[in-house]
Amino acid sequence: MKDFDTILKKVNPTYLSAKGCLVLLSKTGDADIINFYNDMDKEHLLASTDATDPKINQGRIISLEVRYNMWNLLSKETDCQTIVDLPCGYLPHSLIAARLNKNYYGFDLPVVTAEISSIADKYLSQSEKSLVQYHGVDATNYDSLRKALNDVKGKIFIMTDGLLGYFNRADLKVVFANIHQLLSEFGGCWYISDSHFEELIATTYAELTGRNMNEIMQADSSGSREISEIADDKRSFTEWKFDERRNFVESHGFAIKKFYFADKVKVIPSLKDNPALMQRILSEYQGLEGWILTAEATNATDNQKFVPFAQEFALKDETLSISISGRLDTITAPKLLQKYEEERAKYRFKEIHINAAELEFISYAGLRVLNILRDSLEDKNLFKIDNADGKVENILKENGF
Repeated sequence: MKDFDTILKKVNPTYLSAKGCLVLLSKTGDADIINFYNDMDKEHLLASTDATDPKINQGRIISLEVRYNMWNLLSKETDCQTIVDLPCGYLPHSLIAARLNKNYYGFDLPVVTAEISSIADKYLSQSEKSLVQYHGVDATNYDSLRKALNDVKGKIFIMTDGLLGYFNRADLKVVFANIHQLLSEFGGCWYISDSHFEELIATTYAELTGRNMNEIMQADSSGSREISEIADDKRSFTEWKFDERRNFVESHGFAIKKFYFADKVKVIPSLKDNPALMQRILSEYQGLEGWILTAEATNATDNQKFVPFAQEFALKDETLSISISGRLDTITAPKLLQKYEEERAKYRFKEIHINAAELEFISYAGLRVLNILRDSLEDKNLFKIDNADGKVENILKENGF
């Protein structure tokens, strides 16, 4: 039977994109980042994150560096004592927050938080360790978010950098509703760099290469689809037009306080030896916005009701029947795959029947596991899902089930 860490990686391969960010940032020379990079497990990491064109690669590094430094600046500026980093990735944000004597909650896929927590522990002092927590969550799963904050008192500052492009529109609605509910209870605000995520990258690329910004944005967006696994017609937020992003945010009960990158980012450390280039790039950031959101009163009642996850397996006449209830997402999908691997090691079966009558929600992690189950059969036509309804039925049909 596969160990659970292997299961987590199989269910959530997008963790590799977070590792890729650390690989690129390690080239900036930042000491904290280099320490985390050196301690990171590099198994399964792509052999190279370098682009063919060195200027394109430099643009990716600078864009990531600017976003990383923006995170650090806002952490220092906020009057909130608690910082919620969603997603935390493999970056040393916890060290920055702890040095500011602020409580830090790093939220990400369980496979990410399991590794990053052990790395951070090596570099935090004993007193700093009491300020830092890591939790495996699913941003579409309100219960996982709220449980991770059970001991928090006072306002929270939620920091989101590079998350919103991983969801289709339906899932984004859930994510925004979940965060709105958290801010309504705790108070505080939510920073999203994703308001101008693509524009920041493209502006940097364009200054370095002399290419057209819109051309670069189109090429970069098509490449990012492969990472996020969202179909072209379901791609959302970072590729929407600016007004569409703003309208979506405001329609979900948030007020926007905007700031400009150029007003906050005054230095790009990796370009300290090339001040002329640094100033040219910084001047191009005029007009690029970041958003800090606050929750306004709303009558929205579409937050998902929490239904405990449960799974039942039964074998009869070479047919494996599986009943699933609750949510099949980042948190629960690995449990389904682990149980399936156990059954597969013990018994032979030709068919798999999924009873989805009590399945309330399914994410891309859940869909990935269903695909793994289906692909394990010699005859994939003997994989069946019955009794799904509503949103779950639509999601399944849209994804080939």
